[in-house]
Amino acid sequence: MVLRARDKSSGALEALCGNYREPLIAWLRARGYAERDREDLVHDFLGHILTSDFPKNVAQPKGKFRTFLLKPFQNFLSDKRDRSAAAKRGGGAIISSLDESVQKGHPRGEPASDVAPPDVEYDRAWARATVDNALRRLEEARAHQGRQTLYSALEPVLFADDTAPTYREIASALGMSEGAVKTAVCRLRERLKGLICDEVQQTAATKEDLKDELHYLIQLFAG
Repeated sequence: MVLRARDKSSGALEALCGNYREPLIAWLRARGYAERDREDLVHDFLGHILTSDFPKNVAQPKGKFRTFLLKPFQNFLSDKRDRSAAAKRGGGAIISSLDESVQKGHPRGEPASDVAPPDVEYDRAWARATVDNALRRLEEARAHQGRQTLYSALEPVLFADDTAPTYREIASALGMSEGAVKTAVCRLRERLKGLICDEVQQTAATKEDLKDELHYLIQLFAG
């Protein structure tokens, strides 16, 4: 997908932007940016990507798009701060520094609460987005096959949630045997694993990158 995005084909660039919007917002949230500012900054950055030559800089050896995207975003923010500072100097306004204190004594631009570092929040949001995209594809596939009711009943147990209904309860509700429910859940989990791998593979240049990204995704959920 990254390489197709570089060539601006198959809608890949728009898909990438949609997939990585939430991780960028999560990074800004962890940095202490206000909600309205987060939305505006990410919107402006993604608009910049869609209308610039940014994708042409994505090459096969670059590796993981997850880590490649954050640096340009940080540069984009830095450029905006520089332009804003220059405008304020010209207008005689006082320039606020990132090192200045804000309300409650927190440094400007740093997390306003006891949360994980911004880069970790970004990665966690990436992991959530990856799984959410895979779940969406799984649901769409089951709906297309006319199995939406079955998927809706089984979805709560895919992640072994303690609050999920038991196999016996699901079987009773659907008029299936408990064994048939277990088999259906196993198949859904395997399909979901495949879709998660496919989502990660779209932004990993090599098999080694894919292996590392999948391992890291598991770590993020385990943490």
